[in-house]
Amino acid sequence: MSKSLPGIFSNPFLLILVTVLIKIPVFFTHHIQEDSFITWRVAGNLLNYGVIGFNGEEELSASTTHLYVLVSAFFQLNFGEYFIYPQLIFNCVLFGIGSWWLGKVLFRKDLVTRGIFVILLNMVPPALTASCLGMEYGILFFLYSGLIYFGLRKGKEWAYFIFPVLLLWTRIDTVIFLGVFFVADLIIRKKLNPAFIFGGIVGLVSVVAFNMIYFGELVNHTIKAKKIAYKNLSRNNSLEFLLFQWAYYGGLIKKYSLFTFLIFTGFLAALGYGIYKMIKEPAEITFPTKVIVLAMCAFALIKITVFAFLQAYFDWYYWLPRVFLFVVVLYYLLRFVPVRKTVLLPLIFTFCLSLYGFQLLQSWAIGYMEETQRMQIAKDIQNENPDIGESIFLEPAGKIPYYTHLYTYDEVGLVNKKITAHMQKDEKYWWMNAVKEYKPDYIVTIIYKPGDAKSYYRMTATDKAYFDSHYQFIKSYPIAELHQNAPQILRWIYGIRPIGQDYYLYHLAK
Repeated sequence: MSKSLPGIFSNPFLLILVTVLIKIPVFFTHHIQEDSFITWRVAGNLLNYGVIGFNGEEELSASTTHLYVLVSAFFQLNFGEYFIYPQLIFNCVLFGIGSWWLGKVLFRKDLVTRGIFVILLNMVPPALTASCLGMEYGILFFLYSGLIYFGLRKGKEWAYFIFPVLLLWTRIDTVIFLGVFFVADLIIRKKLNPAFIFGGIVGLVSVVAFNMIYFGELVNHTIKAKKIAYKNLSRNNSLEFLLFQWAYYGGLIKKYSLFTFLIFTGFLAALGYGIYKMIKEPAEITFPTKVIVLAMCAFALIKITVFAFLQAYFDWYYWLPRVFLFVVVLYYLLRFVPVRKTVLLPLIFTFCLSLYGFQLLQSWAIGYMEETQRMQIAKDIQNENPDIGESIFLEPAGKIPYYTHLYTYDEVGLVNKKITAHMQKDEKYWWMNAVKEYKPDYIVTIIYKPGDAKSYYRMTATDKAYFDSHYQFIKSYPIAELHQNAPQILRWIYGIRPIGQDYYLYHLAK
């Protein structure tokens, strides 16, 4: 086995194949991020109507990423309705290539250690989620790593132009990464990099100009919609809560608590010690590599801190920052810990394997819930044989609209500007006003039924009478029942961390 490792690790195709095979079990958990289906429906809409939007010929930047919409459209064009898993595998391949490029940056001569690094990195939870859950983060990591390898490591001028443009067309918030690594490049080269500046300007100007010309908006509509919809939904504005949120999203423990905060700060203290030892090392690591390692760590912590304190309640924003923290940790452990490799490597592998198993269980718990609840709602609606042109009002706007093909109004306004307009007009009764104006054929509510005293589906007594006379209750989807009927190991997980909410399905009375 030990003799075959150099053969595998020296062949990038075999090494990347191994990283993909590692991730195949995640697919069997049925865990795919809800927002992936928004992007995929936008891509399908582009193919079917020639319009970037969510509903027919309505132009709307409902997806957070333009480049990934085009990639998704390519896969749908070539694989039809069976495109999802080929595209997920493609995402895994891109992530694997990105990790191999980082391995070449950090381990220039040690072929075996580089291969071990690549495999271990692809086993950790944020690498699995970024690769396998359908979002744009596989291609984003590929582009991040490409800029680091071909730009900062190899000094290719074309890389400083191409990668910033592609990054900004993938997500506008990549300006944080570009800003950090522009400073890193300046420190390494000791002079301004015109190609890097030009690439950043072209990328930013082109994507903003496209948004203005095509959508009539400066940034993606999703950013505006979330800002309006979530402004009154802040859980807590205290410094204590914000610090807990910082630790919750920065680490792997999904619990707002002092324990989580102490664990994360302890991890950062250990990380700081490791970085100090690396920086003080006079011979083992070159100056450019030291700067790149520092830049990866700085990007991760800046992104986590900014988004956490802006109260961005979406775990996928933090996947790649966590990946880069793992990059730094693995680099330190594999290169600088003074323990014999015959002891150290099995310990590191066991640790990463345990994290791998943890993520598989987590994904299974989420995937089981989504298959049993949201996918069941979609099937129940499909069994009603809805006519073309019928509509649905719900949250979230992922799986259910994707599989039912219904015209969609969503409670955040991500996929329909009409809902955003109602929120701006009347913050209190916007939901009921939208129901009365648009008369959606199906309504799915979450947590509470409309009219419940605790519900945010606010309505007056007259509104309640209207709703009861116009809508027929079809079915409830209680999360407690789902948890109770789950396999034993999932019941144990749900007992520790309850996942999901109740849903209620209504149909327009005929």
